Amino acid sequence: MSIVKSLKIQLLSALLILSLLIVIGVGISTSDQVAAQDGGSGATSTPIMVVNRAEPSQITVGGSQGAYMSIFGTGFTASTTVQLMGYGTLPTQLIDNGSLVVTFPNNVAAGQYVIQIMDPVGGIVTWPAPITVQVAPTATPTSTPPQAIFVTGAEPAQVMAGQGGILSVIGGNFANTTVVRLIGVGLLTTTFINSGALTAQLPTNLTPGVYNIEVSDPLGGTQYAPNALTVIPVPPTAAPTNTLAPPTATLEPSATPQPSTPIPGQPSLLARNFSVSPETIAPGGTVTLNFEVVNQGNRTAQGVSVAVDSGGKFVPANGQATATLPDIPAGGRVNVTLMAVAEMDTPAGPISVPITMAYRDFSGENYTSKAALSVTVEEAAESSQVVMSSYNANPNPVEPGEPMTMTVNITNSGNKTALQVLLRVSGTDNVLLAGPEGDSFPIGDLEAGASVTLDLPLIVRPDAKSGPQSQPFTISYLQEGEAQQAAGSMTVQVKPIAAPLPLMLLESYDYGKEILEPGEEFTLNMNLQNVGNGDATELVVVFGTVESSGDSGGGTPTSGGGTTTTPSTTFAPVGSGGTQYIGTIEANGANKAISQAFIVNGTTTSGVYSLPVTVRYKKPDGTVGQDNLRAIVVVVAPPRLNITLQSPVPEQVNVGDPLPISLNIKNLGTKTVNFTNVKFEGENADIWDAAEVFVGPVKADEDTTFGTTFGVASEGHVKIMVTIYYLNDLNQEVSMELIYETEAVTPPPMPDDNGGIPTEPTPTPEPEEEDASLGDVILGFLGLGS
Repeated sequence: MSIVKSLKIQLLSALLILSLLIVIGVGISTSDQVAAQDGGSGATSTPIMVVNRAEPSQITVGGSQGAYMSIFGTGFTASTTVQLMGYGTLPTQLIDNGSLVVTFPNNVAAGQYVIQIMDPVGGIVTWPAPITVQVAPTATPTSTPPQAIFVTGAEPAQVMAGQGGILSVIGGNFANTTVVRLIGVGLLTTTFINSGALTAQLPTNLTPGVYNIEVSDPLGGTQYAPNALTVIPVPPTAAPTNTLAPPTATLEPSATPQPSTPIPGQPSLLARNFSVSPETIAPGGTVTLNFEVVNQGNRTAQGVSVAVDSGGKFVPANGQATATLPDIPAGGRVNVTLMAVAEMDTPAGPISVPITMAYRDFSGENYTSKAALSVTVEEAAESSQVVMSSYNANPNPVEPGEPMTMTVNITNSGNKTALQVLLRVSGTDNVLLAGPEGDSFPIGDLEAGASVTLDLPLIVRPDAKSGPQSQPFTISYLQEGEAQQAAGSMTVQVKPIAAPLPLMLLESYDYGKEILEPGEEFTLNMNLQNVGNGDATELVVVFGTVESSGDSGGGTPTSGGGTTTTPSTTFAPVGSGGTQYIGTIEANGANKAISQAFIVNGTTTSGVYSLPVTVRYKKPDGTVGQDNLRAIVVVVAPPRLNITLQSPVPEQVNVGDPLPISLNIKNLGTKTVNFTNVKFEGENADIWDAAEVFVGPVKADEDTTFGTTFGVASEGHVKIMVTIYYLNDLNQEVSMELIYETEAVTPPPMPDDNGGIPTEPTPTPEPEEEDASLGDVILGFLGLGS
């Protein structure tokens, strides 16, 4: 048997391995077919979306300016969306097929996110670098100077002459007054997309060359794109291939041509059409140099670069040490823009800005050309200017009467040292009072451009009003022996202090039963609790609705006004006028038990009612407060029924005889009564028919009959219970019980055939047995007895 079992196991294993090999073979065959189909359709595959960069990598939301991100790549369409993982889809604007602008809403939480660029055709691209989102701090109410614009790029970088097009400029702090200018051409028709993007219409008459891009705004200043726009010439049109060339004369063979001798000459660059912006600057100011580089030689200038010479009074701005230009053919010209900063010790008057142009020709010969551009520098008066550049309160908001620390930053933004600087936190209507170190804080001498941070221990005025409050300060110092003073103010946020107020709650109540009936008396027992932080004095409880006149409601002084009480029309107080004087209930959870007897209006219909309880009291500040409370009471009007027996229950019933119980119910009310079933039970009685009977609804002024039959089990007391179930007006099943009682007796004997009453026969006495003698007992023991 073990050999057969082993063979079976080996056979099953072989079949299992064979099945797996078949499945793997089918899968490989199917994947090969799919791959073949995919390879066959490669000529019509859709383009894949590519993302090259996304900037900036850090976004600040919640500021006065919108938060935007620029995404560059290829394959973008109007259906392309950007998903911020963990937040959702961001508003996306298509600039062109290579750039998108994404808006970050202000409700994006701070943190690091991953973005996905999704397109129904181009697919999904996940940008590998996380994006950091931070929330801008709450702006102070002081006026904010306009933000300077900045430019991070312009696209496209190259266009063909005669075609025009749209130039997209990406940056920040743009406004609808921002315009784009092509240096050497003029202002372009500019469209404001958002604060991070502009578009400009390129004219169709642009000549080949390289043009710098200027972006300017009346408030945000002037900036230049880091890349220029190159306009390339239209390529020559090839001659039609099907055009027959005119016949040419047959030429005699000539000797092998020798290489031509280069024409003597060289490239020669010069600068002309010079302009500066602004025309006059102060020491330390930035100037924009615009000029035109012209090749007046007879060879193309290659590898052209222009730089501001070192060692002078001007240095390159924004790290732009050298500007690289395209090759300039003989007679060609290129517009150049350089930015330079005048050193602080630059003397007043016209100052030369030396520049050097480096280039080479086709043979590798290097050349340099020099040029000097003139800038007027105005005389800068030396003066100190000491200001409070920032401040911060700790804690924030501050509490009246409590100590606090104000951290301030004092800066000398002038160009001369300020002597004996003193900060004094004082003025009219102070919200901050002198602390342990007083209200005057000496700083000492403060050099130009230097800053110092101070921690000022102060105390908040005890009666300071809540909300933002102004705290004046003065900064005094000496300049050339004369006292100078700068005044300012800080805004301090004062925390509101809540006045102690009582607050009354109906903590618990009961009225003795779950459901009341019309006309029924009951006692409302309730527990009033003061959960506020102020005592409630002279407290009065009114069982009804109280409206005040002469004041503006609970919690305000009553100025001689009166009150009007509207009692409940459903519940009438019994034994009192419905008003009770309680006295004082202390704050922080003290309670008071109150009882009041009521009677339900006899005409009340079924429903859930609120019994108004109005509590009026005096607050700690002397004003009157009122809390309107409600006790919920359930009233159900029972149905009006007439229940009768079809035949009365006899006073006695014989054991074994049937006892029929049949009832009739008539609806005397005005609404249908929905009966469910009737249950019959008996003590010393057995149910011969149904123990439960379904009745159903009985309309107004209609009746129904039902019943069953009992059999008396034994002699004695008999009790019949009939329970009738119905749905009340609140759709709750309730019951009523009817009890019927009688006595069960033994029936009298039946008469004999002669008409007489049979008598019992006299019993025959049994013969007495004789007592066994001793001998009989012995014989019986020996087995010899009879």
